[in-house]
Amino acid sequence: MKISRHEPIENRAQFTTDSRGITRNNLLMSHLNQLSIELLDHGYFIGNMQWNQYGVNSPFARIYYMVADRGWLDTPLGRIDLIPGTMYLIPPRTRVDLRTDGRIEKFYFHVTCRYGDMDILDNINRCFALPLRPDLLHQLLSAYSGGQLPDLLAIKGLVYQTLASFFRDCLPDISDRLALANEYKLVYAYIEQHLSARLSTQQICEDLDLPYETFRRKFRRDNGITLHQFIADRLIQRASLGLLLTKDTVQQIAAQLGFADEFYFSRFFKQKMEYSPREYRRINAVLRH
Repeated sequence: MKISRHEPIENRAQFTTDSRGITRNNLLMSHLNQLSIELLDHGYFIGNMQWNQYGVNSPFARIYYMVADRGWLDTPLGRIDLIPGTMYLIPPRTRVDLRTDGRIEKFYFHVTCRYGDMDILDNINRCFALPLRPDLLHQLLSAYSGGQLPDLLAIKGLVYQTLASFFRDCLPDISDRLALANEYKLVYAYIEQHLSARLSTQQICEDLDLPYETFRRKFRRDNGITLHQFIADRLIQRASLGLLLTKDTVQQIAAQLGFADEFYFSRFFKQKMEYSPREYRRINAVLRH
């Protein structure tokens, strides 16, 4: 069953026709230019029971295109079988156990999907499955085998197409997230540019000329968390990406994020993620390049 959408791009479309008869959606480009999808990793994976991993918790989304054999995901909401002819979306920070009792063969991407400076797939906390069209898998694997510029463009287009299918056919309505991304885009952008353990709500309000008490209350009402909690959340995401996508030491990542020392950073990380940075890197090693 398809979900009825009420997202700003659809609701706020404003069409005009100029003197040459060209019709434009005046808001389309501003929305498109705020939407960005980054491909962090990809691969054609053939594995056995060594793929089994427990408590995997990724800071980025994962797309699986199942090619052959079988596996499954154990999630807080139950088991999801990984079967050929199906594609899967695992949103960021959705904790899963990766399981197979034999052999598994899949093509995958690790991606981020951002609108402005908000990851619009974050904290959805459930996995999704859709039928995988044979022509889509064929196009992906053909482009993957090529590597020329047309192949690279084709791969990116096919990932966009895949995500569009998930947004259209099975993901929950994200209109509230897009509205927040629009309303708080200057604040979110400031946080991304100045993200640090030393960043405070007061500094943000002073630099953006916002009334401290009024804005602090409004942000909590609209977002469901305090701005301090939002900053802490972004620090955890940035740290998780550093642990999985770089070879930087824990000490280096702590320094990059403005923590006074590695030990304070490790305590902060463990409070949020249940594991120390080193444990998190080891447990999620299956996600590393």
